[in-house]
Amino acid sequence: MSIHSLVEIGTVQWSKKDIIEELHRFLEVYKSRPVKDNEGGMKAPHMFATWFMVRKLKPKYIIESGVWKGQGTWLLEQAAPDAQIFSIDPKLHYRKYIGDKVTYYDDDFSTIDWSEIGDKENALLFFDDHQNALTRLKQSRAFGFKKIIFEDNYPVKHGDCYSLKKAFSDAGLSPTSAPRSLRSKLKQLLKPAKTENIPPNSEDRHYLEANLKTYYEFPPIFKKEKTRWGDAWNEENYPTKPPLLNAARKEEYKTYFDEAAFYTWICLVELKD
Repeated sequence: MSIHSLVEIGTVQWSKKDIIEELHRFLEVYKSRPVKDNEGGMKAPHMFATWFMVRKLKPKYIIESGVWKGQGTWLLEQAAPDAQIFSIDPKLHYRKYIGDKVTYYDDDFSTIDWSEIGDKENALLFFDDHQNALTRLKQSRAFGFKKIIFEDNYPVKHGDCYSLKKAFSDAGLSPTSAPRSLRSKLKQLLKPAKTENIPPNSEDRHYLEANLKTYYEFPPIFKKEKTRWGDAWNEENYPTKPPLLNAARKEEYKTYFDEAAFYTWICLVELKD
């Protein structure tokens, strides 16, 4: 498969119109966010995407891997106030927001006993931990989970982890071609780690095609001329769904427009039975 390909598998239960109708409502939620400076974490485009999808999916259980300052945890609480939330991060002392009803772990997702979640059909995993997404997918399947959101679904040539978008492109991951995000840089200062070296291959794509019922990249709200890396945001290097809004509405939705470059192809996947 080519780097130029835009992949979508299956369908979701909402339309573009449904998404646009919620843009104003979320801005009111966003105003009350507990962490105003969430550098290294989610900004408005992905926070909206997460909030929207979680509200539509209505999970009873949410497992969040990657807490950072806690903004995502707060967001999940807003989107699913009745859900039981489990949040995981090896560096929990960075939290600025701590949920009173959230169960926290400082272990890795793969090492925790998830047998207490018997109703895995109604569970949602949210990975914002900059780990190998294909490995996370296989771990999730082994535990019996099916619905997953990957927040950092980096395109080919960028990002500090192996994403599903890269796997679909047969691109592999080279340590020398994976610039690190600010968040990852901070983590490296604390505990140096070597980025994986995954040779280009088609096997990972075949695995995804055989095991995914759904692969859905949430569309960007706005699409700017340049990416967060400073190069042209074109279809040749960054295949992307059409944005929800055009630049003519940037004043009406200034928050989304100002943070539009922080979009990294956030995606929802569902595993087959």
